[in-house]
Amino acid sequence: MRVNLIPGTHGAYPRPYITIQCTSLRMEYLYVQTAAFPSPFLAVTMVDTITGTTVAAMRSIYYHSFATLALSFWDFLTTFGDEVCYIWPMKKRHAFKWLYIFHRHFLLVVQITSQIAFPLLPAVSSPTSYNCRALLTVMTVLVECANFTLEFILAFRVFALFGRRPWVSRLLGCLILGEIICCMPTSFSGLSSYAGGILFQLSPDVNIQMAFTMVVHSTLISLTVARHISIGRTRGNGSNIVSQFTRDGTATFLMVMGLIGLGVATSAAKDLQPIILFFWALTCHSICGSRLILGMARIQDHMGTLREDENVLLTTHIDVFLTEDLD
Repeated sequence: MRVNLIPGTHGAYPRPYITIQCTSLRMEYLYVQTAAFPSPFLAVTMVDTITGTTVAAMRSIYYHSFATLALSFWDFLTTFGDEVCYIWPMKKRHAFKWLYIFHRHFLLVVQITSQIAFPLLPAVSSPTSYNCRALLTVMTVLVECANFTLEFILAFRVFALFGRRPWVSRLLGCLILGEIICCMPTSFSGLSSYAGGILFQLSPDVNIQMAFTMVVHSTLISLTVARHISIGRTRGNGSNIVSQFTRDGTATFLMVMGLIGLGVATSAAKDLQPIILFFWALTCHSICGSRLILGMARIQDHMGTLREDENVLLTTHIDVFLTEDLD
């Protein structure tokens, strides 16, 4: 700890101002500037309280980061067999193979890299805050890309279930495009108000984007459930496909709603650090996106033995039986 006394005045009596710089957990820096204290004991008490709060916040961030990384590794190991069986044989030109690589492997590498980078960054504003701003920009872009690619996968599934009806593509396309347009100014506003360090506050504009995301995902799951209900009494491959899509879509919807709930709680509670949203967003989108693609790949493999039926629609990467129960 280094204490610098800077001459100054306070009220009618000359008193020094104290600038305290202390180094705490993992090289984060805390800057406090306050007036002279009535006694050195009060000064020590205030510094200890502020430092303890910062260390507790940093510790919470590390706990969340390790928990999300462990969850991602667990999901990677449990689905690795299916990945080898269904994803590896795909040709390189398949878009969903690259989407799987992005959600499963690239986002996992980002999480591992974050474990190395975050301990080297300052907790609050410091001379190295420009590194934090660059990292926050990259984090924002990655989370948005993960969210929009996940919505594309879900929209593709709904589009296939409805037999490639044009109104479905127009509806979902307009919703996702509206969300993209909304995220640009809100993200810029958040970056503009960023003060530095990894202990920061979310911009109120983020709530607008979370509302758009909720509308998009609610529409996707509503269309899927509506399709499931419309053929609920039928039997056959079409009914089984829609049932699986409904289960997977519901699980994804619940995870996304949980993530949005965490975002709302983070905006309202001061003891929750917004940076933990980055870790949980990467993990949720990684698990949901990769498992959705694996589910479609399983259906594709199962339908491979039924290709002799001419009443099959191949929609890029998934087969949906156009039997009377799906009409």
